[in-house]
Amino acid sequence: MMQYNAAESLTGIFFKSAYDAFNFENNVLTKITDADYPGWSVVTPTSITRSGSTATATLPSAVNWESGATATVAGAAQTEYNGDFVIAVTDSTHFTYTVTGTPATPATGTITITCGRTTVPGIVYLDSYFFVMDTNAVIYNSALNDPTSWDALDIITAEKEPGAGVALAKSQSYVIALKEWSTEFFYNNGNSPGSPLEPVLSAFTLVGCASGESVAALDETIYWVSRARQQGPAVHRMAGLEQTKISTPDVDRILAADALDDVYSYGVKIAGHSFYVLGLRDTGVTLAFDATSGTWARWTSLTARAPASCTIAQTGGVASITWTAHGRSDGDPVVISGADQSAYNGLQQVRYVDANTLAFDVPSATTSPATGTIVAVGYDESYFKYSRYVAASGRDLVLHETTGELCEISADETLDNGAPIFFRARTGKFDNGNEHPKSLASLRVVGLKQGGEAMVRWSDDDYATNSKCRPVDLGAENARLRRCGSFRRRSFELMHVGESAVQVAALELDVAKG
Repeated sequence: MMQYNAAESLTGIFFKSAYDAFNFENNVLTKITDADYPGWSVVTPTSITRSGSTATATLPSAVNWESGATATVAGAAQTEYNGDFVIAVTDSTHFTYTVTGTPATPATGTITITCGRTTVPGIVYLDSYFFVMDTNAVIYNSALNDPTSWDALDIITAEKEPGAGVALAKSQSYVIALKEWSTEFFYNNGNSPGSPLEPVLSAFTLVGCASGESVAALDETIYWVSRARQQGPAVHRMAGLEQTKISTPDVDRILAADALDDVYSYGVKIAGHSFYVLGLRDTGVTLAFDATSGTWARWTSLTARAPASCTIAQTGGVASITWTAHGRSDGDPVVISGADQSAYNGLQQVRYVDANTLAFDVPSATTSPATGTIVAVGYDESYFKYSRYVAASGRDLVLHETTGELCEISADETLDNGAPIFFRARTGKFDNGNEHPKSLASLRVVGLKQGGEAMVRWSDDDYATNSKCRPVDLGAENARLRRCGSFRRRSFELMHVGESAVQVAALELDVAKG
């Protein structure tokens, strides 16, 4: 997936991918073609000749390619010259690579060569310069007030600790080079000629970056997935020069299970709360850190499945849906439509009965069985699919990575672009400091008296299995469940899918020994 970063100057916007860059100014989009910019280019060689197994490419003008890079050669009539090759640069217009066989020399055909330097995520705009960094941790700067002009001498390398460059960021007036195993800081010392940057040697740390796409800025603070040589991945944040770990052991375990090679991140503010959003596509998890409260949550998206025919009948206010191989779980959202009796229709939070039956509550006077052409729609839950964010004209907008829909994030919405919002709150394991048998006479949900019906369940075996869901009315004066069984150690989970806001503060437990 081609991903672009952008930085704004006083007069325009500079944006880039790992391979190319553009400047948008005065409604004119200009591709950066300066040979000293560390991007990729497609070149028609003057010639490719061979001596033994060594092919030598001659280029029409100087490039900034480097030994060890991979070049793609295409269009040669002698196919042995074509392919992806690791090159050895001999000077600014020549490089060599190894070929197999004995193709004719020189090569003929309409030949192109694609190669260059790869930049890491992140652009810094500081004091009228744009800065980018390549995978070798070389930091390049544009000419003053001119992002289309770059000079081969305007570079500085983050080299205090070995390691590849991973991302470039800005904290206050510092340029931050995030490398594999370390973080290096630079400030504008006004040096000339060459890079204006000077390293801040005293600020160096041995905290690296596991993924350049995990870096996001929010409230003058940088967040990223970090790593160190003796530790696994974690999440750090940086304000000024100070770095702080913010991930919990549970979050660290989630990060350790992901390859961290397909990641997205951004910062967003919603209803007075600041969130760092981190998507892990490999394991299908989106984590969100609430910087205001210091808590972590998981964000998900629901995608509707194809409608399925079903039948419904109710007894004593409990509606039973007969739906062959429904594939739904306890507490899942299901939308019913087509019933002549309106009480059956709409968004329902269902209880699992068996592989072909689900249940939900309806008024006991509802006609049974339901009539009409009834269909049920379930949902597949995945990581949060809105993977790009922008603040524009006072609105917080996110882009759906599959459909391309641009949506506004709002605390007032109770649906996610038409789909239900599946709210879940799970507690830690409660044992009251001992392993004695305990009896739970009742459980009360403490919070605002709103939200309608929710489901509560619990686990007595460290989250391996759960009890069946029990409904609780969050709007009731006393949102309580009674006769909740016995346990030694128990965790609780509250689930809600109604089209109304939920605010839960705590669970109040009436626990007795034995």
